[in-house]
Amino acid sequence: MTATHMPERGHPGIRAVICSLSTMAVVAGCHRPPTSGQAPSLQTLSPSRGDVTQGQVVNVIVTGVGFDSLNTVNFGDLVLRQVPRRSATTLRFTVPLDDVQRPGRGESPPLRLPSGPYAVRVTTVRGSSNALAFTLLNERGTR
Repeated sequence: MTATHMPERGHPGIRAVICSLSTMAVVAGCHRPPTSGQAPSLQTLSPSRGDVTQGQVVNVIVTGVGFDSLNTVNFGDLVLRQVPRRSATTLRFTVPLDDVQRPGRGESPPLRLPSGPYAVRVTTVRGSSNALAFTLLNERGTR
């Protein structure tokens, strides 16, 4: 930002600041939040297992560090986008019941997720976290 100090007419000693608005607009338009820092790191999943056999909703609280205001959670090969953090050290996501959030799945009908372990990771602009295991129980699940 550039500024020029000029005395105002009729008021000696009082100075007006004239700013270049175009310079201010360029500076404001170029400002981006910093992306320096470490990738997120996960500490716990609570719960670390969930039964969705009857279509129950299971919400998982993730504790860790390095979360953004909106995060991507990878649940196995499923991608859950724009997951908000609840605090600086926690976020919450809902366990998917089917494969709708699998990238490149096409137009086939959704398939229920099978029982088994799923790696949970959180990705931000600074990178991807370590993985923690979530065990899904779903008696009817097949791929």
